[in-house]
Amino acid sequence: MSKDSSILHRVATAATDRRTFLAGSGAAGAAVLVAACGSSTSSPSSSSSSASSPTPSGGGDAAVAMTAASLEVLAVATYKAAGTAATAGHLGAVPPAVATFVTTVGAHHQAALDKWNAVLQTAGAPAVTAPPADLNQTVQTAFAAVTDVPGLAKLALMLEKTASDTYLAAGPTLQSKDAITLAGALQIVDQMHAAILYYVLGQYPVPDVFQKTDMAYSPPK
Repeated sequence: MSKDSSILHRVATAATDRRTFLAGSGAAGAAVLVAACGSSTSSPSSSSSSASSPTPSGGGDAAVAMTAASLEVLAVATYKAAGTAATAGHLGAVPPAVATFVTTVGAHHQAALDKWNAVLQTAGAPAVTAPPADLNQTVQTAFAAVTDVPGLAKLALMLEKTASDTYLAAGPTLQSKDAITLAGALQIVDQMHAAILYYVLGQYPVPDVFQKTDMAYSPPK
């Protein structure tokens, strides 16, 4: 329990300066995005961990899209690794409902990644294929210590909360109606994922009246 709390604390600490992620003179990037939107235990992908993480260069909506896509890359890789570990018997007995959750949620994150990358590519930017290097290292370390379903649920909850908090924090800064809609839709789904994970861990599924943004992620300076 103390190790997991430490992991969550590191992620929350990394988010203390969200203004770097949310700020920027992104009017040009936002305008383009408006048009675009309108038309042993296996570890998460080692190839992703060795790739350089994306560096937002345009600010505004473009920066949000790139950061969001990088978080989705990390989620897809982690859920895929979880499925592989479960199949190999590295997580002990895995209830069918949990196996279904891993597969379904992994597909949700893949769809989100595809959407963000479509937005970026339509806007003339390259697709994002690498996770945030710093957060990826934290997840890799935590995943290496996962030996059962509760351990996996704690790690998955950290991922879902990070994504959800990031989308909520980004919402007020977005300029494109379609980007706001996409971030809002994904934030809601990630909160649903988190509610299920809280329940699996024996906790109340909706602990807060108002969602916080304590774990929102921003790339390091």
